[in-house]
Amino acid sequence: MKIIKVLGSSTLIGKYFIDTNVDYELVCFSRKNKNHTYLDLQNQDTFLNFSCENSFIVSFAPIWLVKNLIKKLEENNLNELKTLKGVILYSSTSAVTKRFAANAFDKTLIKELISSEKEILSIFKKYSINCQIIRPTIIYGVYKDKDDRNFIKIINLFKKFPFCIIPSQTGYRQPIHFSQLSELTYLLLEKLNKNKHKDKINQILEVGGDEEITYSELLKRLSIVASGHKNKRCKIITIPNKLFYVLIFPLLIFKPKIFEALFRMQSDLSGFPKYSDYTGKSSVQFPKKYFNYL
Repeated sequence: MKIIKVLGSSTLIGKYFIDTNVDYELVCFSRKNKNHTYLDLQNQDTFLNFSCENSFIVSFAPIWLVKNLIKKLEENNLNELKTLKGVILYSSTSAVTKRFAANAFDKTLIKELISSEKEILSIFKKYSINCQIIRPTIIYGVYKDKDDRNFIKIINLFKKFPFCIIPSQTGYRQPIHFSQLSELTYLLLEKLNKNKHKDKINQILEVGGDEEITYSELLKRLSIVASGHKNKRCKIITIPNKLFYVLIFPLLIFKPKIFEALFRMQSDLSGFPKYSDYTGKSSVQFPKKYFNYL
C-alpha cells in the first residue's frame, strides 16, 4: 500500500481528496482537525511530529509555509528526506496573473509564491526527488463545511441586493472546480509512482477550468445560482468602463486592494492549460456544481 502524507487536510480540496481516497494509505496532518496528527506549519516546534520516510507528500497548504517544513527536513532529517517517493504541492496562477500588481498585499503574495516555488524545486532537484507544483486558476465549489471563499461571497451579495453594476467590457476567467483538482492530484500521483526508474520530474503545472468565460458572464451564472433558479434574481447592470472606474476611484485611496480587484475585471486571466488537457476527460462548463449553495 502506497503511503501519502497529506498537508492542508482541512482545506476545500484536501477534505475532498481524503474522503474520495481509495488507493492510498493516508496520514493526515492538521492544526485544526483533532482526528489528524497535529502539525502547525507556522510553528517549527511541531515539525518533530512529521515523518516523510518512504512516502509521498501531497500538500494543499500555502506553499510558503510548506517551504519552511521542507527546509527544516533538509537541515535535520536529510536521510529521511532522500527516501521520498514523490511530492505534489499547490501554488497559484496568481504568480503569473498578479505579477504587475500595485498593492502591497498582492506584491508580497507574488514574492512569497515565486520564491517558495524556486526554493522547493531546487531542494528536490538537488536530491533527485520527483516534485510537481500545481498552479490552479481560481477555485470554486462547496464541500461539507468548506467553501471557495471567492464566489461564495459574490453569491451571498447577490442574495441581498437587487442589482449589481459592472463595466460593460470585462476580461476572461477560467475557474476550476475543487473536485477536478483532487482528481488531477490522483492522476499525477499515479504518474509519479510509475516513474520510479525514469527521468526525474521537477516542474510547475498550470491548470484552469475547461471553459473560458468573461467575468460578466461568470457573474450572470452566479446570479442564477444565488436565486436558486427562481425568476427573481440580482440584475446585472453594465455601464461604460470609464464611468465604472470613475465610480470606484475613491477606493484607490482608502481600499487599494479592493480597487485593484475591481479594476482587474477588464483583464484576461485565462489561457492556461485546461483540466481536460491533462485528464482527457470531457469538458465541463462553469459552474460544474455548487452542492449546498442553493
